[in-house]
Amino acid sequence: MAAGTNDNEIEDNRVTGNTNGIILAPGVVGNVVRRNFVVGNPPPDDAPGVDIRNGATVGANTIEDNVCLTAVNAPCPAIDKRGPHDKDKNKDDKKDKK
Repeated sequence: MAAGTNDNEIEDNRVTGNTNGIILAPGVVGNVVRRNFVVGNPPPDDAPGVDIRNGATVGANTIEDNVCLTAVNAPCPAIDKRGPHDKDKNKDDKKDKK
């Protein structure tokens, strides 16, 4: 999002294979980035990039419930080839099996 682009909703998208995924520029506020699948930005063989980059002040926008591999100043849950999962939940599952 370019500076001055405020109060937008970016929800339920699939963003893959780009130089960068979703980017919030410094100074943007009131945007909601939610429930997006943002993985492989850039594709594995390309130069470094990021799936979600928040250049805005932390807390000025809502960024939640996204699936991503890499992020800067934004939450990014752990995922692997099986899909998204909660690290702590997996630890609890292993304890239950003992």
